[in-house]
Amino acid sequence: MKSLIKISFFTLIFLAASFLAQTKSVHQFENNFYKENLPKGRNTNLQLVKHFSNLQLNKTVFGYLPWWQYLTGSYKNLRYDLLSHIAIFSFEADSLGNISNPLGWPWNDIITKSRENKVKLILTVTNFEANSIHSLFTVEARRTKLFSNISQTIKTYGFDGVNIDFESVKVSDRNSVISNFFSEMKKYFLQQNISAEISFASPAADFGGWNFYQIALACDYIFIMGYDFYGSWSSTTGPSAPLSGGFFNLTKSLSSDYLSVVQNIPNKLILGIPYYGNYWRTKNANAYTSVDTAKSKRNWVKHLFYNEVAAAYNTKEHLWDFTSNTPWIRWQDTTWNQIWYDNDTSLALKYDLAINKKLGGVGIWALGYDDGRTELWKVIEDKFAKPTDITEREIPTQARLYQNYPNPFNPSTNISYQLSTASHVSLKVYDLIGREVATLVNEFKTTGTFQIEFGVETPYMASLPSGVYFYTLRTGGYSETRKMIFSK
Repeated sequence: MKSLIKISFFTLIFLAASFLAQTKSVHQFENNFYKENLPKGRNTNLQLVKHFSNLQLNKTVFGYLPWWQYLTGSYKNLRYDLLSHIAIFSFEADSLGNISNPLGWPWNDIITKSRENKVKLILTVTNFEANSIHSLFTVEARRTKLFSNISQTIKTYGFDGVNIDFESVKVSDRNSVISNFFSEMKKYFLQQNISAEISFASPAADFGGWNFYQIALACDYIFIMGYDFYGSWSSTTGPSAPLSGGFFNLTKSLSSDYLSVVQNIPNKLILGIPYYGNYWRTKNANAYTSVDTAKSKRNWVKHLFYNEVAAAYNTKEHLWDFTSNTPWIRWQDTTWNQIWYDNDTSLALKYDLAINKKLGGVGIWALGYDDGRTELWKVIEDKFAKPTDITEREIPTQARLYQNYPNPFNPSTNISYQLSTASHVSLKVYDLIGREVATLVNEFKTTGTFQIEFGVETPYMASLPSGVYFYTLRTGGYSETRKMIFSK
Protein backbone atom coordinates (compact mmCIF):
# COMPACT_ATOMS: atom_id res chain seq x y z
CA MET A 1 0.00 0.00 0.00
CA LYS A 2 2.81 2.41 0.93
CA SER A 3 4.60 1.68 -2.34
CA LEU A 4 1.38 2.40 -4.28
CA ILE A 5 1.01 5.75 -2.50
CA LYS A 6 4.66 6.53 -3.24
CA ILE A 7 4.24 5.66 -6.93
CA SER A 8 1.09 7.79 -7.14
CA PHE A 9 2.87 10.72 -5.49
CA PHE A 10 5.76 10.68 -7.94
CA THR A 11 3.36 10.13 -10.83
CA LEU A 12 1.55 13.31 -9.84
CA ILE A 13 4.84 15.21 -9.71
CA PHE A 14 5.81 13.89 -13.13
CA LEU A 15 2.45 14.80 -14.66
CA ALA A 16 2.56 18.27 -13.11
CA ALA A 17 6.08 18.83 -14.43
CA SER A 18 5.15 17.58 -17.90
CA PHE A 19 2.10 19.83 -18.08
CA LEU A 20 3.97 22.85 -16.76
CA ALA A 21 6.75 22.31 -19.30
CA GLN A 22 4.32 22.35 -22.25
CA THR A 23 2.45 25.57 -21.40
CA LYS A 24 3.06 28.96 -22.96
CA SER A 25 5.23 31.16 -20.78
CA VAL A 26 4.12 34.64 -19.76
CA HIS A 27 6.72 35.97 -22.26
CA GLN A 28 5.04 34.19 -25.16
CA PHE A 29 1.48 34.66 -23.90
CA GLU A 30 1.76 38.42 -23.50
CA ASN A 31 3.72 38.86 -26.72
CA ASN A 32 0.92 37.11 -28.64
CA PHE A 33 -1.85 38.88 -26.71
CA TYR A 34 -0.57 42.40 -27.40
CA LYS A 35 -0.02 41.63 -31.07
CA GLU A 36 -3.76 40.99 -31.27
CA ASN A 37 -4.66 43.82 -28.86
CA LEU A 38 -2.28 46.67 -29.60
CA PRO A 39 -1.96 48.96 -26.59
CA LYS A 40 -2.74 52.63 -27.12
CA GLY A 41 0.04 55.11 -26.46
CA ARG A 42 -0.43 57.53 -23.60
CA ASN A 43 1.43 60.07 -21.51
CA THR A 44 1.95 58.84 -17.94
CA ASN A 45 1.32 61.26 -15.11
CA LEU A 46 3.48 59.48 -12.55
CA GLN A 47 6.95 60.14 -13.94
CA LEU A 48 9.81 59.75 -11.50
CA VAL A 49 11.94 62.85 -11.73
CA LYS A 50 14.31 62.34 -8.81
CA HIS A 51 17.13 59.87 -9.42
CA PHE A 52 19.84 59.17 -6.91
CA SER A 53 22.92 59.17 -9.11
CA ASN A 54 25.26 58.50 -6.17
CA LEU A 55 23.84 54.99 -5.76
CA GLN A 56 25.96 52.05 -6.79
CA LEU A 57 24.50 48.60 -7.30
CA ASN A 58 26.29 45.65 -5.73
CA LYS A 59 24.38 43.07 -7.83
CA THR A 60 23.07 42.83 -11.36
CA VAL A 61 19.51 44.17 -11.72
CA PHE A 62 18.29 42.99 -15.12
CA GLY A 63 14.92 44.10 -16.48
CA TYR A 64 13.03 43.11 -19.61
CA LEU A 65 11.34 46.05 -21.35
CA PRO A 66 8.60 44.68 -23.68
CA TRP A 67 7.56 46.56 -26.79
CA TRP A 68 3.99 46.97 -25.51
CA GLN A 69 5.25 48.80 -22.44
CA TYR A 70 7.31 51.07 -24.65
CA LEU A 71 4.21 51.93 -26.71
CA THR A 72 2.23 52.89 -23.58
CA GLY A 73 4.95 55.24 -22.33
CA SER A 74 5.37 53.58 -18.94
CA TYR A 75 9.11 53.22 -19.62
CA LYS A 76 9.37 56.93 -18.72
CA ASN A 77 9.12 55.91 -15.06
CA LEU A 78 12.25 53.73 -15.06
CA ARG A 79 14.84 54.22 -12.33
CA TYR A 80 18.00 53.93 -14.42
CA ASP A 81 20.12 54.35 -11.27
CA LEU A 82 18.67 51.07 -9.97
CA LEU A 83 19.13 49.06 -13.18
CA SER A 84 22.31 47.49 -14.52
CA HIS A 85 20.72 45.97 -17.66
CA ILE A 86 17.69 46.78 -19.82
CA ALA A 87 16.74 43.95 -22.20
CA ILE A 88 14.75 45.11 -25.23
CA PHE A 89 11.93 42.60 -25.78
CA SER A 90 12.00 41.40 -28.43
CA PHE A 91 13.71 40.75 -31.75
CA GLU A 92 11.94 37.65 -33.10
CA ALA A 93 13.99 35.01 -34.90
CA ASP A 94 12.52 32.73 -37.56
CA SER A 95 13.70 29.24 -38.49
CA LEU A 96 16.00 30.60 -41.21
CA GLY A 97 17.98 32.90 -38.94
CA ASN A 98 16.26 36.18 -39.82
CA ILE A 99 15.31 38.54 -36.99
CA SER A 100 12.58 41.18 -36.96
CA ASN A 101 12.55 44.37 -34.91
CA PRO A 102 10.08 45.11 -32.10
CA LEU A 103 7.38 47.68 -32.85
CA GLY A 104 8.60 51.27 -32.89
CA TRP A 105 12.27 50.32 -33.06
CA PRO A 106 14.70 52.07 -32.75
CA TRP A 107 13.72 53.37 -29.32
CA ASN A 108 16.14 56.27 -29.42
CA ASP A 109 15.14 57.73 -26.04
CA ILE A 110 15.82 54.41 -24.31
CA ILE A 111 19.14 54.03 -26.13
CA THR A 112 20.21 57.55 -25.13
CA LYS A 113 19.07 57.27 -21.50
CA SER A 114 20.77 53.90 -21.06
CA ARG A 115 24.08 55.25 -22.33
CA GLU A 116 23.81 58.39 -20.19
CA ASN A 117 23.24 56.29 -17.08
CA LYS A 118 25.74 53.55 -17.98
CA VAL A 119 23.00 50.90 -18.08
CA LYS A 120 23.81 47.98 -20.37
CA LEU A 121 21.43 47.57 -23.29
CA ILE A 122 20.63 43.95 -24.11
CA LEU A 123 19.21 42.58 -27.37
CA THR A 124 16.55 39.94 -26.57
CA VAL A 125 16.11 37.36 -29.35
CA THR A 126 12.99 35.18 -29.07
CA ASN A 127 11.60 32.03 -30.64
CA PHE A 128 8.82 29.92 -29.12
CA GLU A 129 8.53 27.04 -31.60
CA ALA A 130 10.41 23.78 -30.97
CA ASN A 131 11.12 22.75 -34.57
CA SER A 132 12.21 26.24 -35.53
CA ILE A 133 14.58 26.38 -32.56
CA HIS A 134 15.93 22.93 -33.42
CA SER A 135 16.84 24.08 -36.93
CA LEU A 136 18.68 27.13 -35.54
CA PHE A 137 20.59 24.85 -33.17
CA THR A 138 21.52 22.15 -35.69
CA VAL A 139 21.60 23.60 -39.23
CA GLU A 140 24.93 25.41 -39.52
CA ALA A 141 23.90 27.81 -42.31
CA ARG A 142 20.82 28.98 -40.41
CA ARG A 143 22.71 29.27 -37.14
CA THR A 144 25.46 31.31 -38.82
CA LYS A 145 22.86 33.58 -40.44
CA LEU A 146 21.28 34.19 -37.03
CA PHE A 147 24.67 35.00 -35.51
CA SER A 148 25.39 37.38 -38.39
CA ASN A 149 22.07 39.21 -37.94
CA ILE A 150 22.55 39.47 -34.19
CA SER A 151 26.09 40.80 -34.69
CA GLN A 152 24.94 43.41 -37.18
CA THR A 153 22.18 44.61 -34.83
CA ILE A 154 24.63 44.83 -31.93
CA LYS A 155 27.00 46.95 -34.04
CA THR A 156 24.27 49.18 -35.45
CA TYR A 157 22.66 50.14 -32.13
CA GLY A 158 25.51 49.64 -29.69
CA PHE A 159 24.01 46.77 -27.70
CA ASP A 160 26.11 45.45 -24.83
CA GLY A 161 24.87 41.89 -25.06
CA VAL A 162 22.30 39.40 -26.30
CA ASN A 163 19.76 37.41 -24.32
CA ILE A 164 18.47 34.28 -26.02
CA ASP A 165 14.87 33.58 -25.01
CA PHE A 166 14.17 30.31 -26.83
CA GLU A 167 11.27 28.42 -25.24
CA SER A 168 9.58 25.06 -25.93
CA VAL A 169 13.05 23.61 -26.62
CA LYS A 170 12.96 19.91 -27.56
CA VAL A 171 14.09 17.62 -24.74
CA SER A 172 16.81 16.23 -27.03
CA ASP A 173 18.18 19.78 -27.51
CA ARG A 174 18.40 20.70 -23.84
CA ASN A 175 21.83 19.25 -23.14
CA SER A 176 24.94 19.50 -25.32
CA VAL A 177 23.00 20.85 -28.35
CA ILE A 178 22.05 24.13 -26.70
CA SER A 179 25.37 24.56 -24.90
CA ASN A 180 27.16 24.02 -28.21
CA PHE A 181 24.94 26.74 -29.72
CA PHE A 182 26.21 29.22 -27.13
CA SER A 183 29.82 28.10 -27.57
CA GLU A 184 29.52 28.65 -31.32
CA MET A 185 27.97 32.08 -30.77
CA LYS A 186 30.82 33.08 -28.49
CA LYS A 187 33.33 31.87 -31.07
CA TYR A 188 31.56 33.82 -33.84
CA PHE A 189 31.57 37.03 -31.77
CA LEU A 190 35.31 36.67 -31.19
CA GLN A 191 35.90 36.27 -34.92
CA GLN A 192 33.85 39.40 -35.57
CA ASN A 193 35.68 41.30 -32.83
CA ILE A 194 32.43 41.80 -30.92
CA SER A 195 32.59 42.15 -27.15
CA ALA A 196 29.08 41.34 -25.94
CA GLU A 197 27.52 39.45 -23.04
CA ILE A 198 25.72 36.23 -23.96
CA SER A 199 22.87 35.07 -21.72
CA PHE A 200 20.01 32.58 -21.77
CA ALA A 201 16.45 32.88 -20.41
CA SER A 202 15.92 29.50 -18.76
CA PRO A 203 12.90 27.82 -17.12
CA ALA A 204 12.29 28.02 -13.39
CA ALA A 205 12.84 24.30 -12.93
CA ASP A 206 14.21 21.28 -14.77
CA PHE A 207 11.14 19.83 -16.45
CA GLY A 208 13.25 17.22 -18.18
CA GLY A 209 16.60 16.98 -19.94
CA TRP A 210 18.21 20.25 -18.91
CA ASN A 211 21.88 20.58 -18.00
CA PHE A 212 21.93 24.08 -16.55
CA TYR A 213 25.53 23.81 -15.40
CA GLN A 214 26.76 23.05 -18.93
CA ILE A 215 24.74 25.98 -20.30
CA ALA A 216 26.09 28.30 -17.61
CA LEU A 217 29.64 27.36 -18.56
CA ALA A 218 28.92 28.09 -22.23
CA CYS A 219 27.42 31.56 -21.76
CA ASP A 220 28.04 34.54 -19.48
CA TYR A 221 24.96 34.11 -17.30
CA ILE A 222 21.50 32.55 -17.06
CA PHE A 223 18.32 34.52 -16.41
CA ILE A 224 16.05 32.14 -14.46
CA MET A 225 12.42 32.88 -15.38
CA GLY A 226 11.33 32.38 -11.79
CA TYR A 227 7.61 32.67 -12.44
CA ASP A 228 4.70 30.92 -14.24
CA PHE A 229 4.36 28.31 -11.50
CA TYR A 230 0.60 28.96 -11.66
CA GLY A 231 -1.41 30.62 -14.42
CA SER A 232 -4.12 30.25 -17.05
CA TRP A 233 -3.26 26.58 -17.50
CA SER A 234 -3.08 25.50 -13.83
CA SER A 235 -5.79 23.36 -12.21
CA THR A 236 -5.75 25.43 -9.00
CA THR A 237 -5.21 29.04 -8.02
CA GLY A 238 -1.78 29.89 -6.65
CA PRO A 239 1.25 32.19 -6.74
CA SER A 240 3.19 33.01 -9.90
CA ALA A 241 6.45 32.67 -7.99
CA PRO A 242 6.21 30.67 -4.73
CA LEU A 243 9.23 31.04 -2.51
CA SER A 244 8.38 27.80 -0.73
CA GLY A 245 5.78 25.01 -0.53
CA GLY A 246 4.24 22.71 -3.14
CA PHE A 247 6.00 20.43 -5.63
CA PHE A 248 7.88 23.32 -7.24
CA ASN A 249 9.13 26.60 -5.76
CA LEU A 250 12.06 28.98 -6.13
CA THR A 251 13.95 27.73 -3.09
CA LYS A 252 13.77 24.17 -4.40
CA SER A 253 14.82 25.29 -7.88
CA LEU A 254 18.05 26.75 -6.50
CA SER A 255 18.73 23.94 -4.03
CA SER A 256 17.98 21.14 -6.50
CA ASP A 257 17.46 21.98 -10.19
CA TYR A 258 20.25 24.60 -10.31
CA LEU A 259 22.30 23.11 -7.47
CA SER A 260 25.50 22.49 -9.46
CA VAL A 261 25.48 26.08 -10.72
CA VAL A 262 24.75 27.49 -7.25
CA GLN A 263 27.56 25.44 -5.72
CA ASN A 264 30.21 26.26 -8.33
CA ILE A 265 29.39 29.46 -10.26
CA PRO A 266 26.44 31.19 -8.51
CA ASN A 267 27.46 34.56 -9.96
CA LYS A 268 26.25 33.26 -13.34
CA LEU A 269 22.62 33.10 -12.17
CA ILE A 270 20.10 35.95 -12.29
CA LEU A 271 16.87 35.21 -10.39
CA GLY A 272 13.97 36.62 -12.39
CA ILE A 273 10.83 37.66 -10.48
CA PRO A 274 7.33 38.75 -11.59
CA TYR A 275 5.84 42.24 -11.54
CA TYR A 276 2.46 40.72 -12.46
CA GLY A 277 -0.23 38.52 -10.96
CA ASN A 278 -3.02 36.15 -12.00
CA TYR A 279 -6.76 36.75 -11.59
CA TRP A 280 -9.27 33.88 -11.28
CA ARG A 281 -13.03 33.71 -10.72
CA THR A 282 -13.53 30.78 -8.33
CA LYS A 283 -16.25 28.68 -6.73
CA ASN A 284 -15.09 29.30 -3.16
CA ALA A 285 -12.79 31.46 -1.03
CA ASN A 286 -10.11 28.85 -0.33
CA ALA A 287 -6.48 29.28 -1.29
CA TYR A 288 -5.32 26.83 -3.97
CA THR A 289 -8.91 26.06 -4.89
CA SER A 290 -9.61 23.95 -7.98
CA VAL A 291 -10.42 25.83 -11.18
CA ASP A 292 -11.62 24.86 -14.64
CA THR A 293 -8.99 25.13 -17.38
CA ALA A 294 -11.21 24.26 -20.36
CA LYS A 295 -11.13 27.18 -22.80
CA SER A 296 -14.93 27.43 -23.05
CA LYS A 297 -15.40 27.81 -19.28
CA ARG A 298 -11.95 28.73 -18.01
CA ASN A 299 -11.88 30.33 -14.54
CA TRP A 300 -8.66 32.19 -15.19
CA VAL A 301 -9.47 35.77 -16.23
CA LYS A 302 -6.22 37.56 -17.06
CA HIS A 303 -2.77 38.71 -16.02
CA LEU A 304 -2.70 41.87 -13.95
CA PHE A 305 0.27 44.24 -13.84
CA TYR A 306 1.50 45.15 -10.35
CA ASN A 307 0.28 48.75 -10.69
CA GLU A 308 -3.23 47.49 -11.57
CA VAL A 309 -3.36 45.31 -8.47
CA ALA A 310 -2.01 48.05 -6.21
CA ALA A 311 -4.35 50.73 -7.56
CA ALA A 312 -7.67 48.95 -8.12
CA TYR A 313 -8.07 46.37 -5.34
CA ASN A 314 -7.27 48.24 -2.13
CA THR A 315 -10.73 47.67 -0.63
CA LYS A 316 -10.64 43.89 -1.06
CA GLU A 317 -9.47 41.37 1.53
CA HIS A 318 -5.67 41.09 1.46
CA LEU A 319 -4.13 37.89 2.84
CA TRP A 320 -0.69 36.36 3.26
CA ASP A 321 -0.08 32.76 2.18
CA PHE A 322 2.47 31.28 4.61
CA THR A 323 2.88 28.19 2.44
CA SER A 324 4.39 30.09 -0.51
CA ASN A 325 5.28 33.34 1.31
CA THR A 326 3.28 35.44 -1.15
CA PRO A 327 0.24 37.76 -0.89
CA TRP A 328 -3.18 37.17 -2.39
CA ILE A 329 -6.52 38.93 -2.54
CA ARG A 330 -10.07 37.60 -2.45
CA TRP A 331 -13.58 39.05 -2.62
CA GLN A 332 -17.08 37.97 -3.50
CA ASP A 333 -19.55 39.46 -6.00
CA THR A 334 -21.62 37.07 -8.14
CA THR A 335 -18.89 34.53 -7.43
CA TRP A 336 -15.60 34.39 -5.55
CA ASN A 337 -12.53 36.12 -7.02
CA GLN A 338 -8.85 35.59 -6.29
CA ILE A 339 -5.72 37.49 -7.31
CA TRP A 340 -2.29 36.04 -6.56
CA TYR A 341 0.64 38.39 -7.09
CA ASP A 342 3.90 39.66 -5.61
CA ASN A 343 4.40 42.86 -3.63
CA ASP A 344 7.35 44.59 -2.00
CA THR A 345 7.33 42.20 0.97
CA SER A 346 7.34 38.97 -1.04
CA LEU A 347 9.86 40.34 -3.53
CA ALA A 348 12.16 41.29 -0.65
CA LEU A 349 12.10 37.64 0.49
CA LYS A 350 13.05 36.47 -3.01
CA TYR A 351 15.85 39.03 -3.14
CA ASP A 352 17.11 37.68 0.20
CA LEU A 353 17.16 34.21 -1.35
CA ALA A 354 19.31 35.52 -4.22
CA ILE A 355 21.63 37.25 -1.74
CA ASN A 356 21.93 34.22 0.54
CA LYS A 357 22.72 31.96 -2.43
CA LYS A 358 25.32 34.51 -3.64
CA LEU A 359 23.68 34.77 -7.07
CA GLY A 360 24.85 37.31 -9.63
CA GLY A 361 21.69 39.34 -9.22
CA VAL A 362 17.97 39.57 -9.83
CA GLY A 363 15.76 40.24 -12.82
CA ILE A 364 12.33 41.70 -13.58
CA TRP A 365 9.47 40.65 -15.81
CA ALA A 366 8.64 43.24 -16.77
CA LEU A 367 9.77 46.85 -16.58
CA GLY A 368 6.86 49.26 -16.67
CA TYR A 369 4.44 46.90 -14.92
CA ASP A 370 4.75 49.05 -11.77
CA ASP A 371 4.09 52.19 -13.88
CA GLY A 372 5.23 55.02 -11.65
CA ARG A 373 4.78 53.39 -8.26
CA THR A 374 7.83 53.64 -6.01
CA GLU A 375 7.62 50.76 -3.50
CA LEU A 376 9.21 48.09 -5.70
CA TRP A 377 12.12 50.39 -6.55
CA LYS A 378 12.63 51.01 -2.82
CA VAL A 379 13.07 47.28 -2.21
CA ILE A 380 15.76 47.11 -4.91
CA GLU A 381 17.49 50.12 -3.38
CA ASP A 382 17.33 48.64 0.11
CA LYS A 383 18.68 45.26 -0.96
CA PHE A 384 21.21 46.14 -3.65
CA ALA A 385 22.17 49.81 -3.47
CA LYS A 386 22.40 51.09 0.09
CA PRO A 387 25.64 50.77 2.12
CA THR A 388 25.74 47.61 4.21
CA ASP A 389 26.47 49.49 7.45
CA ILE A 390 24.01 52.34 7.81
CA THR A 391 25.85 53.66 10.88
CA GLU A 392 28.64 54.79 8.56
CA ARG A 393 26.38 57.02 6.43
CA GLU A 394 27.08 60.71 6.11
CA ILE A 395 24.68 63.21 7.71
CA PRO A 396 21.30 62.38 6.13
CA THR A 397 19.90 64.79 3.57
CA GLN A 398 16.34 63.46 3.87
CA ALA A 399 14.14 61.54 6.28
CA ARG A 400 13.94 57.83 5.53
CA LEU A 401 12.40 54.64 6.92
CA TYR A 402 14.22 51.41 6.05
CA GLN A 403 12.90 47.90 5.61
CA ASN A 404 13.14 45.89 8.81
CA TYR A 405 15.70 43.09 8.97
CA PRO A 406 15.29 40.16 9.21
CA ASN A 407 11.93 39.86 7.51
CA PRO A 408 9.99 37.62 8.16
CA PHE A 409 11.22 37.55 11.76
CA ASN A 410 11.06 35.51 14.93
CA PRO A 411 11.80 36.33 17.68
CA SER A 412 12.84 39.92 16.84
CA THR A 413 13.64 42.34 14.06
CA ASN A 414 15.48 45.66 13.71
CA ILE A 415 13.85 48.81 12.32
CA SER A 416 16.13 51.64 11.17
CA TYR A 417 15.30 55.20 10.19
CA GLN A 418 17.13 58.44 9.51
CA LEU A 419 16.36 62.12 10.14
CA SER A 420 17.71 65.07 8.17
CA THR A 421 16.54 67.59 10.78
CA ALA A 422 15.90 67.41 14.51
CA SER A 423 12.20 66.85 15.18
CA HIS A 424 9.59 64.92 17.13
CA VAL A 425 9.46 61.29 15.97
CA SER A 426 6.62 58.78 16.10
CA LEU A 427 7.26 55.16 15.13
CA LYS A 428 4.28 52.83 15.57
CA VAL A 429 3.29 49.28 14.61
CA TYR A 430 -0.20 48.37 13.34
CA ASP A 431 -1.98 45.17 12.41
CA LEU A 432 -3.74 44.46 9.09
CA ILE A 433 -6.97 46.22 10.07
CA GLY A 434 -5.21 49.32 11.36
CA ARG A 435 -5.20 48.69 15.11
CA GLU A 436 -2.16 50.07 16.92
CA VAL A 437 0.01 47.25 18.24
CA ALA A 438 3.00 49.11 19.66
CA THR A 439 4.58 52.54 20.00
CA LEU A 440 8.32 52.11 19.49
CA VAL A 441 9.34 55.78 19.47
CA ASN A 442 7.46 58.89 20.63
CA GLU A 443 10.02 61.57 21.44
CA PHE A 444 12.23 64.35 20.10
CA LYS A 445 15.26 63.14 18.09
CA THR A 446 18.28 64.93 16.66
CA THR A 447 19.64 64.53 13.10
CA GLY A 448 21.10 61.10 12.40
CA THR A 449 20.42 57.41 11.82
CA PHE A 450 18.66 55.31 14.45
CA GLN A 451 17.76 51.68 15.03
CA ILE A 452 15.28 50.03 17.37
CA GLU A 453 14.49 46.39 18.06
CA PHE A 454 10.96 45.04 17.91
CA GLY A 455 10.69 41.54 19.36
CA VAL A 456 9.52 39.14 22.02
CA GLU A 457 11.77 40.75 24.60
CA THR A 458 9.55 43.85 24.37
CA PRO A 459 6.10 43.96 26.03
CA TYR A 460 4.10 43.87 22.80
CA MET A 461 5.03 40.59 21.19
CA ALA A 462 3.99 37.79 23.52
CA SER A 463 0.34 37.71 22.44
CA LEU A 464 0.71 38.72 18.78
CA PRO A 465 -0.39 36.16 16.19
CA SER A 466 1.66 35.38 13.10
CA GLY A 467 0.84 37.65 10.20
CA VAL A 468 1.52 40.86 8.31
CA TYR A 469 2.09 44.08 10.26
CA PHE A 470 2.79 47.67 9.25
CA TYR A 471 5.15 50.15 10.88
CA THR A 472 4.84 53.89 10.28
CA LEU A 473 7.37 56.68 10.82
CA ARG A 474 6.04 60.23 11.24
CA THR A 475 8.29 63.24 11.69
CA GLY A 476 7.48 66.82 10.74
CA GLY A 477 6.02 66.73 7.23
CA TYR A 478 7.34 63.24 6.51
CA SER A 479 5.46 59.97 6.81
CA GLU A 480 6.30 56.50 5.50
CA THR A 481 4.89 53.02 6.10
CA ARG A 482 6.45 49.62 5.45
CA LYS A 483 5.33 46.02 5.90
CA MET A 484 6.86 43.23 7.96
CA ILE A 485 5.93 39.61 8.69
CA PHE A 486 5.97 37.96 12.11
CA SER A 487 6.10 34.15 11.91
CA LYS A 488 5.85 32.10 15.10
